[in-house]
Amino acid sequence: MTAFLVFNELSTDPVGPDIDTARTFLQEFSKVLTDHRIKGRKVLVAPPYFLHLQAGPGYSVGRWLEEYRDHDRRVRIKYLLDKSVDYDECVAGDHSEPEEVEYKFSGQLAQGLSVAHSIDGLALSFWSDEKWNTTSLSVEKSWIANNDVETSNLSVLHVCRTSHLDAHKEWLQRKEPPPPENGQQLWDQRGFLFPNLDFCLSVEDQLTPLGGNQPRFKAVARGLSDLQKYCNSWSTPNFDIRALANASGESQSTLQMYSEERTFLCPNGEHRVFEWHLKRGDTRIHFFDFPASKRILVGYAGDHLRISSQ
Repeated sequence: MTAFLVFNELSTDPVGPDIDTARTFLQEFSKVLTDHRIKGRKVLVAPPYFLHLQAGPGYSVGRWLEEYRDHDRRVRIKYLLDKSVDYDECVAGDHSEPEEVEYKFSGQLAQGLSVAHSIDGLALSFWSDEKWNTTSLSVEKSWIANNDVETSNLSVLHVCRTSHLDAHKEWLQRKEPPPPENGQQLWDQRGFLFPNLDFCLSVEDQLTPLGGNQPRFKAVARGLSDLQKYCNSWSTPNFDIRALANASGESQSTLQMYSEERTFLCPNGEHRVFEWHLKRGDTRIHFFDFPASKRILVGYAGDHLRISSQ
């Protein structure tokens, strides 16, 4: 399912009184956009001038993104922005609405909020004012019927803080993709299922042939889920292998004899020795930790590799 995240353009008024305040609410906005609880295919719905919006005096959203120090989150936000769609694209084919209809919030035309309601999306605001610090917003819909003005009040699901997502568990569940049925689907959905995991290219060939009934498919899916759960709660400055069940490093004797079997080409073109591994049945998942970014790189998922005691 597609999780439409619809920007509320009214939340840019007022702008932050200073740059530090603007950075604070933009930081919270970025956390919502990349929150791991939103598991479906994310689509940001925003005006085409979004990057030029002023979040503070002389401080645009684009400038903030250029300065953003969290490389991983910056890449993910940039990806959402590059693939974003305009409000009109979401409702262009909707002929169910009367021709003359208005949606207003506190007397202001509210295009983003109306789109969020019509496409079962989640409205997102900058925390620029306390009136946005709520999990729902009331929008007045007005239209002409039989020469009379009709009105109704609509409730729009809304967030401006990550804590607001706790109130939208039912919506989040609706947007979750169905569980993968085989290795190809597991690979295709890796970005949704395992947002903190990266993969060496060779892993694709190891996963995609797996059938849904094969024990290895289930073992790999369980192991990758365990790695993602570790990342979700990773709060220490270092990686702790002891926090993962049935996981360990290799002995020095094994590394001396068979380190080449554990050396894999990484996405950045570097070869690394992947000493850490999960044991799931007869399947081994070798991985490399990156504490600074709280990410894990998976280098291998397959048979037990040779060890020195064999």
